[in-house]
Amino acid sequence: MSAMVYAWGQFIDHDLDLTQTGTTESLPIPVPSGDPSFDPAATGTQVIPMKRSTFDPATGASLPRQQVNSITSWLDGSMIYGSDAATAASLRTMQGGLLKTSAGNLLPTDSQGNFLAGDVRVGENPELTSLQTLFVREHNRWATRLATANPGFTDEQLYQGARARVIAEVQVITYKEWLPALLGQNPLKPYAGYKPGVNPSISNEFATAGFRFGHSIVGPDIEFLDNNGNEIADPVSLAQAFFNPSIVKNLGIDPVLKYLASDPSQEVDLKVFDQLRNFLFGAPGQGGLDLASLNIQRGRDHGLADYNATRVAYSLSRLTDFSQVTPDAALQSKLRQLYGSVDKIDLWVGVLAERHVAGGSVGATARAIIADQFTRVRDADRFWYQNSFKGKDLQDLEKTSLADIIAANTTTTNLQRQVFFFRPEIGGVAFGDRNGDGKLGKGESGVARQTIQLVDSASGQVVATTTSNGKGEYRFGVNEGLRLGVYQVRAVLDSGAVVNGPEVSLTRGDQARQAHIALPAQAAPIQPPPPPPQGQPPKPPAPAPKPPAPSAQPGTLAGINQVIGALPPPPGAKGR
Repeated sequence: MSAMVYAWGQFIDHDLDLTQTGTTESLPIPVPSGDPSFDPAATGTQVIPMKRSTFDPATGASLPRQQVNSITSWLDGSMIYGSDAATAASLRTMQGGLLKTSAGNLLPTDSQGNFLAGDVRVGENPELTSLQTLFVREHNRWATRLATANPGFTDEQLYQGARARVIAEVQVITYKEWLPALLGQNPLKPYAGYKPGVNPSISNEFATAGFRFGHSIVGPDIEFLDNNGNEIADPVSLAQAFFNPSIVKNLGIDPVLKYLASDPSQEVDLKVFDQLRNFLFGAPGQGGLDLASLNIQRGRDHGLADYNATRVAYSLSRLTDFSQVTPDAALQSKLRQLYGSVDKIDLWVGVLAERHVAGGSVGATARAIIADQFTRVRDADRFWYQNSFKGKDLQDLEKTSLADIIAANTTTTNLQRQVFFFRPEIGGVAFGDRNGDGKLGKGESGVARQTIQLVDSASGQVVATTTSNGKGEYRFGVNEGLRLGVYQVRAVLDSGAVVNGPEVSLTRGDQARQAHIALPAQAAPIQPPPPPPQGQPPKPPAPAPKPPAPSAQPGTLAGINQVIGALPPPPGAKGR
């Protein structure tokens, strides 16, 4: 997947739910004495502050406490247009159906220069701000088109017409591009029409655990790329990007969107970068928070059932051993050490720890929670795009991709069709060049077990090394460190001599480049060893070297176990 996956996830999350934090009830998280970030003086008195979420006052005594969603639960573009009439009106020009913008065709700003949009979290990071800006531009593009085609339309008609199309585009992208990229193909049952009896409300399991998978896949910094993937400014760490509108004001949204489509996302797992673990919204002691600890504590604040009980609630099997959660033996051991029983795993931790489903990037529990929520949001919406649009309009909408919208509203046009995937590749054949023409031709065979290197042409550094297979074939992909840029492939002969292959340029996240390497004629194909004499068993292959023992890195589960251990396990599962 590409980094666009987490950015789009946050974008639509801000369309679906917002639970306000209260001001009176504290639920601080104890910090272990000597924590290098939050208690370096080893006072043993430090805490990470947290207030409990607001809740329905009619609950919490005889009924389980229920937190309140302060925005609409529909996927209806409320992060663009607002969830109330006053916000919606404040974002409109009231002329030509247009939304307000500021210099550079960016979002409007308040008196302090902060960006404004339909959701109050618009300025949280440049990626989110860029997507918000993109869809304000898309709205205005549609309003202008409608005005040209319908000169008699009023401002209200143009606004509502453009708004309906933008909402439909958000729905199409989410259901046809984003969900399959995350959950695997056909994650939801086909749409069967509006169902008035379905409850579209956002579940606590979704908002407080299942949809927080994205905190695991966020990278440590933000890069800025031109249309061909070249850096135009130095990267900015995520810690420096929080609520920093100057980044988008100075660089615009184009290089941010190109970066999101051109950088692989992190894996969904129990690793979270330091920028979210220790520097969320500031340095420790200066507003800095630990997002992993907050997620766990927030789940307990909301009374989420444990991981195993939630699996059962979503019609999945109950697990009895940590080996059923994850195949990673070290992670099994750590979970066993921290929780003792599978029945005590916090839901957010379990969602990130479990093995991924085939073809997807999350586990079965996350997939069930997310698929259930998006099915209900779709089926209960009588204004769903498949009910609102017909004929050619519907066909055109369903062909629309996020890449199309980016290309229509920015100078970033060199994008892969599926921007939620980043999978460039360089591959070819190392062959014996018998006729010396440098081209793989008839009668020329691949050279097996040949060392091949991938070299960054700009820096001269070796990015990755591999060995050709029995046919002389090799490949480099994202897992080998391949990104956009200019590379040279080369062969290193047994003599130590280096044979340079072609130089290859990658400017888009779906490009697969062929680069054959012509080796000197004397580098004839290596034949496989002869079979052993009859009756003599073949020698077993040499054992593979053991991988180094994993070390505790900041952001791994080993790095969060102290914080988790400092929190008492939930007294009992509270079903919802």
